[in-house]
Amino acid sequence: MAQIANTFETYDAVGNREELSDTIHMITPEETPAISLIGRMSVATTHPEWQTDTMRTPVTTNNVPEGNDWSFDATTPTTRIGNYTQISEDTFIISASQEKTDKAGRKSEVAHETAKAGVELRTDIEVTVLSNQASSAGTGNGATNRTSAGMRAWLTTNDSLGAGGGASGSFSNGIQSAATNGTQRPFTKALFDDVILSTYNAGGNPDVLMTSPYVKTVFSRILDDADVVPLRKAVSNGQATIVAAADTYLSDFGLITVVPNRQMARAGATVARNAFLIDPKMASVGYFRDIKVNTPAKTGDSEKRVLNAEWTLVMKNEAAHGVVADLYGLSASS
Repeated sequence: MAQIANTFETYDAVGNREELSDTIHMITPEETPAISLIGRMSVATTHPEWQTDTMRTPVTTNNVPEGNDWSFDATTPTTRIGNYTQISEDTFIISASQEKTDKAGRKSEVAHETAKAGVELRTDIEVTVLSNQASSAGTGNGATNRTSAGMRAWLTTNDSLGAGGGASGSFSNGIQSAATNGTQRPFTKALFDDVILSTYNAGGNPDVLMTSPYVKTVFSRILDDADVVPLRKAVSNGQATIVAAADTYLSDFGLITVVPNRQMARAGATVARNAFLIDPKMASVGYFRDIKVNTPAKTGDSEKRVLNAEWTLVMKNEAAHGVVADLYGLSASS
């Protein structure tokens, strides 16, 4: 039907009130499963160090004659390693007028941005902990900054590498270098099993596999492998449920929980390309200075805030963990 002439519409009106919800809807992931898993500890310097040790390989020839005149083996000293703390920060500045203005969804712009910056700072630490970043002692006068070596850089004993990939260089002069990335490839059960076996033989007992969300979907498809006991449906109250996912893996050496980490995907392919087999007891985030909200001196008609923290990854013994490296971490081709 046609509209009657001279009908006064909302398009013509002046003074209709706007409607703006008092809720701010944000779905950006806030969780930090890696740093939550390995926990935290306090460190007392910008270069915390620790020691590792190993026992010699067992032999089947340990027999001596009666009246043996002893000789003494050389004693191997412990290995002294360490990491450097890095300072991470998030900043913002809000005009005094904006802070005073009546706003929808939040009473204080400063409070809202402070909470948001705190989450952003934690997620930065999360992805850096899992990264292939090398450690650095930094240099004076701000020429270069201290950096903490990430988990990928530390893992050298139990690393499954793509073609052309290389383990990180040996720990030398207080510095842990980054690994060399190889050609990306799909995640497979065979690659996973190889790293589990290597880690077990090295003495580790990891019970978590942390992956990007895409690699988690690939992991679930190992149900299709011929040597996996199939599980296709569960029946409850007469309703059938199709089971197309797997969250745990009973390996030959123990039960492993698979934890997808959305921050790995958000950080991009450089982090998402690695799946980490983790023993939570053998790593920790060391805080030299915990996350703190700083209020700089006022120099204008505004409110300034700086959130910062000084932290490092304490890799107690890298041989306790493993990595299936150089994977397609975001899609079947990236």
